[in-house]
Amino acid sequence: MSLTELESHVLAYYAATSASTLAPAPRWYPYGELILIVEDKVAVAVRKFGFKAKVCAKASGTAFLDAMIAKGAWTTTQNDFGGAMHQFQPDVYKAALDAFNAADPIVQKAADAGDTFWAETFAELTK
Repeated sequence: MSLTELESHVLAYYAATSASTLAPAPRWYPYGELILIVEDKVAVAVRKFGFKAKVCAKASGTAFLDAMIAKGAWTTTQNDFGGAMHQFQPDVYKAALDAFNAADPIVQKAADAGDTFWAETFAELTK
């Protein structure tokens, strides 16, 4: 999935800040339910940057979830009805999130730029 510049920044902001607190109940989830959960978490994280940033929550959350599933942060199994179910793996998730943040150029730029990076960047991207 290709993200816009704003969606990429929403994803990076969530990954660098609130994603570390993600801790869903230890049960199996269908993919669609996980999308709703992560989309909501992303929307809450970026709401302070306005409506345009919040609208990006679904695309950014989906990209984040897909990346974490690919890295094994959710165990995947096929159910009896032909669908996949996913279960959160906290230790793998932490390592995958750390690797994601270390590799993301926006997260690295924010770490180097200081406290005002996110507010200034979102103000520019959402005007």
